[in-house]
Amino acid sequence: MGRLSLQHRPEEVVLWARQRDLPPSITDVQKFSEAWIAWWGNCQPKWRSTETWPYPRDDAKEKDWARLNVTGTSGLFAVVMSTSWWAAAAGSGSHRGELDSAIEDLCWVIENLLHFNSRLPVVGTGRVDAPEADHFPGHGARDPGKRKIKPTPKVSNRT
Repeated sequence: MGRLSLQHRPEEVVLWARQRDLPPSITDVQKFSEAWIAWWGNCQPKWRSTETWPYPRDDAKEKDWARLNVTGTSGLFAVVMSTSWWAAAAGSGSHRGELDSAIEDLCWVIENLLHFNSRLPVVGTGRVDAPEADHFPGHGARDPGKRKIKPTPKVSNRT
């Protein structure tokens, strides 16, 4: 399984990733927003321009989104979670403009990821109309038939 870029990742995200406990408290919204935007820029595919914020949102339906197609707490989930912390800390204050741009960009990326994933081949279906994408290690074509579910260990109440 891959992970998103760690470069410029806000300290609050680092702490949350280690503890996976309560959401962190963001005391300096300006510092957090600058770190979040820099981190988000490092997570983007190489073909996407990140020289100016907000990042341009050109037609990208047919582009390769594998770099952001990362699941789990080291993936896009961490971006969504950290955006919610930012929203709670920013409230309706002066930092709302940057936050709104970030939310718009994140929504646009998720829409493109949905389209990207709909084009990925599903192993074992004979579907060959989707182009192969360059994936991170551990992110090959989806195979719904090979999902392994680990049984929950039984807890004994014996004393």
